Amino acid sequence: MHDIGKISIPQSILLKPGKLDDSEWELMKKHTVSGANIIGENSIFTVARNIALYHHEKYDGTGYPYGLKGDEIPIEATIVTIVDVYDALRSARPYKEAFSHEKTVFIIENGDSKVSPSNFSPSVMEVFKRYKDEIKDLWDLSNKA
Repeated sequence: MHDIGKISIPQSILLKPGKLDDSEWELMKKHTVSGANIIGENSIFTVARNIALYHHEKYDGTGYPYGLKGDEIPIEATIVTIVDVYDALRSARPYKEAFSHEKTVFIIENGDSKVSPSNFSPSVMEVFKRYKDEIKDLWDLSNKA
């Protein structure tokens, strides 16, 4: 549900095997606001709306759509942020192969050209590190062929 706004993004962009150009990337970034609009303003859906809207905000302020940082980001979104990165790294995409759990954990904990540990809430990162084996087990269980 966090990426429900991607229904507003053309399939040609979602499935593009290469790097998105600047205009495609700007359109892709709008999926967060689109998702929040789809979920709506009803208070019963506040958590879901916050997740859809803010799950690409980064703790260090380098995310989108608003460049929020630290405690400006709702806790539920900071949790989904690290889960979303884990899922993206573990999953095959048209533009990349799936990574192993070990490589994914290494990238989240140490960074690479796209991910920095400073992107994540320190308290959420602490929980991620503590439960990384259980996260792997859950991933393996939910992705059995």
